[in-house]
Amino acid sequence: MTSSAKLSLRSRLAAFLPVLCLALAAGCSSQPRAFESAFSERQQVKGNADSVAASLDETWAASMEVLSQQGFLVQQADTASRVILATRELHDADDDELTYTVSATLTLQPAAERLTRVMLAASQTTEMHTQEHTWWHLLWMIPLFPTGTSYTTVVVDRDTVQSAQFYGDFFDAVKASCAARPTAQVTSRD
Repeated sequence: MTSSAKLSLRSRLAAFLPVLCLALAAGCSSQPRAFESAFSERQQVKGNADSVAASLDETWAASMEVLSQQGFLVQQADTASRVILATRELHDADDDELTYTVSATLTLQPAAERLTRVMLAASQTTEMHTQEHTWWHLLWMIPLFPTGTSYTTVVVDRDTVQSAQFYGDFFDAVKASCAARPTAQVTSRD
């Protein structure tokens, strides 16, 4: 190799080295994690807020009624902050090893005299429950009878509920409950 060819090779390597370093640095940079964009516009849960044409007290009572009728266990109901925390456990109809836990946070805010803003945030956790039997074996090969059982529970999925039907069904039920309630009529005396 001649000295001019070596010089040309060195100059090409010297020109290529910064490009290589930038490519390596870009490849090693960390991508934003999903939770970092939790408050971005595209992460908003659609349909999880609605207005109910009833007073705050009527909407509170209707919400508690709907949650109870649908099998939710009310964990906390704070009338001062107008927040309800509730959970419900459901079994999968097709797979007896799967269960779902729905956790809901309901917030009520007065919007006007007879208008209440209701916001519902919910998450679901899917768990798989398995059991395995330990058997006593005859001659180390033929299982005869179980000697023990071990149970395992694994979280398969956990995420925010994004279903518009989930939220819509709740708001429809609250509105129907409010409409069915007799409202206190104030009569004036002259």
